[in-house]
Amino acid sequence: MLLSLVQRYSLKLVFTLALLLGIQIPNFLQQYEHRLDAHYIEAKHQLQQYQNLADLYFDGSLQALITKHKNSRENLFQDEALLIENLMERFNYLQEQKDRLLSPVSSRLYHLLAKLNSPLFIETKNNYQADIVLNKNAITVGLIFALLSTILFELFFYFICLLVKKVFSPRSVKQ
Repeated sequence: MLLSLVQRYSLKLVFTLALLLGIQIPNFLQQYEHRLDAHYIEAKHQLQQYQNLADLYFDGSLQALITKHKNSRENLFQDEALLIENLMERFNYLQEQKDRLLSPVSSRLYHLLAKLNSPLFIETKNNYQADIVLNKNAITVGLIFALLSTILFELFFYFICLLVKKVFSPRSVKQ
């Protein structure tokens, strides 16, 4: 009786908390995407300045600009070549990340899970602002998350009940 009551209220609590948490997942994804866009725009702006120099002096070839800097006798220009290369790599990486996030929500969430240790994910997590956004994606993800959590919790209770019955059931004694 008591175990049944605890189980019933616990399942309701788990469902409610999981629903609230699940609704936050698309919001977190959106904040991640906004942060990615901001980094992308910043990298694009910085790279555009070097692209303008390449357009002016090297017929638009950033690689020619980098080669010229690398072959310079000045350490300053050689070091700057590395900075330009790193900026190009960052820009290309951010562009690739943006392209991957043009897919449906399920693919975007999977992509986000693959990036749990990335600096951008950590930055988003550290600056996350929880909101209750009730759109189709938030409701769908929230309900799926809540249902899965409730089922797992129900299975947990089922196994606890089996264990309790096994431990406290009268054993037949052989005579």
